[in-house]
Amino acid sequence: MSHQGEVVLTATGEIQHPINVDTISVILKCLCCSIGIPLNSFIAVTITRLGRLGCRPRNFFLLGIILSHLSFFIPPAIELIYWALYPQESVCRAYVAAVVAPQGLLLTNMLLALTDRYLAINHPLLHRAKMTNRLAVYLILTCSTLTVFLMKFVYIVQLGTIRCEVWLAHVKMFVSVIISLFASCVVLNIIIYRQTKSLLRESRTLKVTRDEIREPSIANANANHQSTAVSPMRIHADRDKLSQMEMEATRTLVIAMASLCVMPCLALIFNASYFACRLISGPFACSSLVKIVPLVKELSLTPAIYGPIIFLARNKELRASS
Repeated sequence: MSHQGEVVLTATGEIQHPINVDTISVILKCLCCSIGIPLNSFIAVTITRLGRLGCRPRNFFLLGIILSHLSFFIPPAIELIYWALYPQESVCRAYVAAVVAPQGLLLTNMLLALTDRYLAINHPLLHRAKMTNRLAVYLILTCSTLTVFLMKFVYIVQLGTIRCEVWLAHVKMFVSVIISLFASCVVLNIIIYRQTKSLLRESRTLKVTRDEIREPSIANANANHQSTAVSPMRIHADRDKLSQMEMEATRTLVIAMASLCVMPCLALIFNASYFACRLISGPFACSSLVKIVPLVKELSLTPAIYGPIIFLARNKELRASS
């Protein structure tokens, strides 16, 4: 048994069990699994089966995100097995081994997808030549393996044994990895958004310049008059189109940021509050926070449900293929 100062404790000083399932929790888990697993599986199968979707490297990164969503349902499935079928220590250990890894995998694959987008915008020729399907798969597998290794470092290097308890060293490692990935995703997302706006602004300037150059080259006075009359309409239409593209880029950023904030921010705020409570009041005075852990775990499943819904709503190719 671990020392009491190294694990999460209840108000009575007992070791907090990592699996805490009640009737409401079971209903929520079943509901999330019944919606999220078929939805993500449908998108994954569609991407892999349809050649015109799966032949692009960027879709491999999207597939990595979808598979990360599917991994979110592994811990609740283990919890349900423990609750309904096999309440044994080995199942609880399997849960400890699997928990929190999906969050890291999702952020890792989102970071890879954002990096791919960044390279495609800033170095399009190099990106087209070097970013192959094989390289995309290699990056996904390598980075995902590295993320799991870091999040489970304390167990992999045998600094501790996997037991049916919440070990604080494991939690601290999880928080460190999530903070790094989360901050990287936010920064890269903002950079991509700003560069997209810059490219749209340059495109607007080029379109207006072409219209201005075209006008003096027309010899006929009547044709020149007509060109002068039509050009502002074209510029106005182009500006309207570009304005819509800017709004779309803004909406994409807002949605991406929102999808990031719901899961990692909630986990980070909760863990920071718990460690601050332990530091100020001691390990026995934070039982009120421990009681809301089941709610936090249920909310952590939401990205695996609304994420693919957003993906379906914003991907015309996938909707057309379905």
